Order: sequence, then C-alpha cells, then structure tokens
Amino acid sequence: MTLSAASRIHTLVGEILAPGRPSLPDLKPSEWDALWRYARTHGLTPYLHQRWQEAGVLARLPPDVARTYAQARALNEERNIRILRELEEICGSLQEQGITPQVLKGLPLSQTYYGDPSLRLLYDVDLLIREPDGPRALRRLRQMGYEPFPALSRARDESLGLLWRPKEYAWDAERVFDPERPLFVELHTRPWQPRWHGFRVECDLDFWDGLHVEKIGGVELTVPSEESHLVQLAVHYAFNALESNARLMHLLDVALLLRRRGAQLDWNRTLRQIEANRAAPFCFLTLELARRICRSEIPDHLRRALRARTPERIVLWLETEGVQAAHTMNLYERDRNRIYFLHWAIASGWSEKLPVLWYSLVSPWHEGSGFGRLVSFTRRMAQRTRHLLASFADRGGHRMLHK
Repeated sequence: MTLSAASRIHTLVGEILAPGRPSLPDLKPSEWDALWRYARTHGLTPYLHQRWQEAGVLARLPPDVARTYAQARALNEERNIRILRELEEICGSLQEQGITPQVLKGLPLSQTYYGDPSLRLLYDVDLLIREPDGPRALRRLRQMGYEPFPALSRARDESLGLLWRPKEYAWDAERVFDPERPLFVELHTRPWQPRWHGFRVECDLDFWDGLHVEKIGGVELTVPSEESHLVQLAVHYAFNALESNARLMHLLDVALLLRRRGAQLDWNRTLRQIEANRAAPFCFLTLELARRICRSEIPDHLRRALRARTPERIVLWLETEGVQAAHTMNLYERDRNRIYFLHWAIASGWSEKLPVLWYSLVSPWHEGSGFGRLVSFTRRMAQRTRHLLASFADRGGHRMLHK
C-alpha cells in the first residue's frame, strides 16, 4: 500500500471513529482491498458497515464492497449470538459453584456502548474472578470440556491461562468472523498484571466495588463499574500499544464509553484509581489517542493531571507520531524498534528503567529451551542493543539520561 493510499484510509477511518457523519469514501479498487485488510486487522469491519449505513452512503459504495461488509457483519452477529450462549453456560456453571465471574470488555461493551452486539468483534472472553476461586473455577471449566490452548496457554501473573474446547479448525485471518471459529476463554484474578514488564504500575483496583448486572439478549452478565472498566480498558490498550500490536477496536471501546457515559462518570474517582495504581502514563497515552483519533472529550483537570505524570518523550511522541503509529500497529507485523522506544520512553527515571531493562533481559530466556533459548536470547539482546545505541545517537545520550 502506498503512503498516499494509507493516508486516505487513515483519514477515512478517522472520520468513522469520530462523532458526526462520515463522507462517501473515494477509493481506488486496490485501496478498497487495502481498507478491508486494515479494518479486519483492527477489528473494525462491522462498525464501518454500520457507520456507512447511518450516513446513508452504503448504497453508493461499490456493490461488491457493500456486500462483503454486510456478509462479515451478518457472520459476526451469528458468532456473537453463539458466544453469548456459551458465556451464559460458563457463567451459570461457575455461579452454581458459588463463583461470581465478571465479564470484561467484549459483549457488555457491544450492548451498552456500541448499541448492537453485531458491531463488536470478539476474539475471546475475559472473565475476572476472585483469586481464591481460581482452582475451583479451573476444575469446573475442565469438567465442561475446556482445556489449555497449546500455543497460548502460558499463564501470566493475573491470568489462569487461555482455555478452549478443542476442535479441528483451519485458522485463517479471513475467518475471524466465522461463527464456527473456536472461542477462547481467559480467566483473570486481576484486571491487569502488576509490575507489567518491570514498570511500577500496580493493580490494587477494587473491581468488586460497584459491580452490577447487565442484560444482553436475555442473559444477565455481571460487569464492573464504568469508572473501573474505563481504567482497565485504558491500561489494556496502552499495554498493547507498547507491544506495537494495539487494535483501534480497543481504542474505540474507550471512545464510545466516554461518548455515551462521560458526563455521568465520577472523574475524581477515576483519577484516584489511576494515581493509586501508578497507571497515569499508560492511561494518558490511551486517552490522548482517543482524543486525537476519536475526538473523545477528556475533562481538562484529568488530562492535565495525567500529562504531568507522563514522561515528556511520550508526550512528544503522542504529538508527533502517536496517531500514525496507532493506525499502523499490527499484531502480525510488530515494529520492534517502536516497542523498544516506547518501553524505554514511558519508564520514569532509572529507578523504573532498570527493572524494565532487567525484564527485557530475562523474558527472552524463558521463551525457549536448550539451544533455542540461547538463540532467542542472543537475537533479542542484539535488537535491544541496536535500539539503545540508536537512541543515544539520535537524541543525545545526555538528554536520554535525564528523561
């Protein structure tokens, strides 16, 4: 895709993510193909179809384009209906064991903020449970036929692993809307991992304060308070952005929550939650991109407070590169230089940079075994060294030391 084509697509999507009526897209045939891949990568395909429909331009699109997006949305609607039924089964079974699972992201967002469950793409379902309930919840799910997914089941500190009901399936990016695509279930005991990648970010957020029940398609699901959910969504997007694999779908989740509920949120409570968990730089990154890309309205006092706690190199990156970076992030083509830069830039001072650096040394060592472990470690350290040397050369070592 050429730079001019990419620019047109980014502008088009920016209009769709922002409030107001999007204009009629004017793309070449090859650019429609590029938009399809882009929208699929960022989980926006059904939402684009809805926004074009609302604007009254759907009938003026090339017929094959309109048909393809309509088919994807119809498939996604069927998939989400099936996921809802499976989620009803899981939650009901856990509740019979005295376990209350909270549903994070996904389906509750699609109903409450998107206004239509067919508009939100779901790759998995995230359930938050109390830590003491973890072993019983795992046993119950295994009794229901769920097993660790072989390729992605390594548990993290806040996760009990990725589970699924095994079945033969031909994995393909084009089949992301397929109702037959297996569902992944991830059990969490915390909304995010404290000290993630060596950062000082904590996770003492009380997600059990203010939880409530929402009904979706006749199914009652327990969800967190909107203030807590906003913080979790912001941290989740920022973590993915630092790994250069963030999807605009997750930024849209934040933007729509703000658009639908911003006036009712307790912003002082939200700020206290962010500060208590040392999550200000991560939340500023997300909310600033939501402001710039989705035209989200952020209270001035909150934005000023978060900006004051965010390293200047991140503030400058958001002003000069952030929007373009958010559009070009890709799970399947991660930019290692961007990953290293953002990790280093968002760390505040050497007291945080050193643990981040230590994590970067240790994590590759755990990615393999035997000779493969040594190869992985050597390759990652060579990449890290090249980036650090380039950072000193481009920005000046003395400036880097003091930021």
